[in-house]
Amino acid sequence: MQLRLSRSMARTLRAALAGLLLLDSLPLRAQEERFPSRPISVVIGSSSGSSMEFEMRILAPKFKDILGQNLQIDLRPGANGAIGATHVMRAKADGYTLFTSPASPMVFNPLTNKNLGYDPKKFTPIIEIGAQPLVLAARGDFPGASLKDLIAYAKARPGGTFYSSTGIGGGNHMSVLLLEKYSGTQLKHVPYEGAGPATQALLKGEVDFAILSIASLLTWYKDGKLKILAVGSPERSPDAPDVPTFRELGYPEEFILTAWRVLVGPPNMPQPIVNRINEAVNKAYEDPDVRQKFKALGLEPTGGSPETVAAMLRRESATWEQVARDNRIEPQ
Repeated sequence: MQLRLSRSMARTLRAALAGLLLLDSLPLRAQEERFPSRPISVVIGSSSGSSMEFEMRILAPKFKDILGQNLQIDLRPGANGAIGATHVMRAKADGYTLFTSPASPMVFNPLTNKNLGYDPKKFTPIIEIGAQPLVLAARGDFPGASLKDLIAYAKARPGGTFYSSTGIGGGNHMSVLLLEKYSGTQLKHVPYEGAGPATQALLKGEVDFAILSIASLLTWYKDGKLKILAVGSPERSPDAPDVPTFRELGYPEEFILTAWRVLVGPPNMPQPIVNRINEAVNKAYEDPDVRQKFKALGLEPTGGSPETVAAMLRRESATWEQVARDNRIEPQ
């Protein structure tokens, strides 16, 4: 038996269903309009005392002023940021649990680890917090004063020029692999566990060079204990104004090498909440005191739109995935 509805009954049923759908969406819309109504937790995938913690603590008072809620720091160190990333990936997408991340959890971890517990491409991009240039630094007694000199030195010693890094598949390692490709050199990798040991190896002359953040090397550079031969920022660094950029030296756009930070959220965050947080960070960067404190940490506050940081993350992923393929680096 078929049930037939009159036209008036059908219209009534459609109106009732539309009303139910509207009622179902009201709680979410109300949450978006009231956001934030309680403190926001920012997860950091490193231990206490990291530069990311200091950066978030600089922003915290401004969040209170602009959004009316506290910014709480949640330290979840371990697995090169993967523990913190996994926690945020599984969090509710309501804007109250965020992740401030360097490049490793977002770009480099997937190149070497296939069991991460999270997919970095599913995070909701919110804003780029800031960036500092990576630099190519040579040991203090290196017999040369330019990147051209280093390349000539390496070509004269195939496989006999050594560089340190913070580990296989990390940003420092991958940057040198990119240099090998464009310079036609064969360089010897010496991985260390962290930037500190990698820097000490350079200072002791155990390796010939390294690509590391400028902030971590400035003291020794100014003391003449190492030489900075090239800077990875788009423009010369005010901390080393006499040192040319990779781009000035004829290297392609991939050699804009920076240690960046981004703020992301769980997958599928509502756009109004994303925009609210993005606007708060951009507003905070209008304060000269905030900008000065960031620069004192060696970080240039970036800001920008959610679309800008999303495009940056796509570009970075594409670049380093290609470098990994070229060098047969596969996730294990």
